[in-house]
Parts: sequence; structure tokens; C-alpha cells
Amino acid sequence: MFMTESEVEEMVVKLDANGDGLIDFDEFCILCKAIDDDGGGGGEEFKRLGEEAEILKEAFDVFDRDKDGLITVEELGSVLCSLGLKEGDKIEDCKAMIRKVDIDGDGMVNFDEFKTMMKNGGRLVSAF
Repeated sequence: MFMTESEVEEMVVKLDANGDGLIDFDEFCILCKAIDDDGGGGGEEFKRLGEEAEILKEAFDVFDRDKDGLITVEELGSVLCSLGLKEGDKIEDCKAMIRKVDIDGDGMVNFDEFKTMMKNGGRLVSAF
């Protein structure tokens, strides 16, 4: 994405529901849902889908720390801890979150499973 600093600041202000100056994961999910709900057609729809895929890939990459295309229990825990969420401290909590979206049963989340979770209104702790 190519945006000026002022455009990024404007986007943060619009999306920052809790006023902490940051876009947290729940606020990001709201953005993804808004993108998904936005109508359009033809070239605009294609462009929107490309932008949505790029945003989802960037979000996935935050969790996929070793860039192997999979989110492991350890990677999920590490990200949750870095966000200050207590669920990251408990391996069983992380395993349970992954099981909720792990369609192929390999104990990890691949990009397709991540996209499915996000398109179904997934939230970091409750659905992931």
C-alpha cells in the first residue's frame, strides 16, 4: 500500500474506536468486515478484493513470525503476549484458539484457514 503519513494518521483516527492511538486486532477486524461489506462492481470489486487479500496477508504475517506459511501455537502465544493478552501465557489457551480454526487438523493455521476465520467475523481471542 502506498499512503502518505497524513493518510495513515487519518486512517488510524477513523479506525481507533478505543482512542488509544493504535489499531488493535478487533478494530482491524472491523476494517476487514467493512471492506467485505462494501459493494462495488467490475474493476472496483476486483481492486477491492486485491486490497482485502493484501491486508489479510499482512495480518497473517504478523502471526507467522518465521514466515513458513503457518501460525503455530508458539507463534500465536508470542504475538498475544506481545499485545499484552494473558491468553498468550497459557499454551492450552493457544492450542484451543488454533483448534477453532484449524480445518485440516494439523495443529497450525495456514493462510486459507486464517482467511476463513477473518471472513467469518473472527476475533483474536474469541474466535482465533
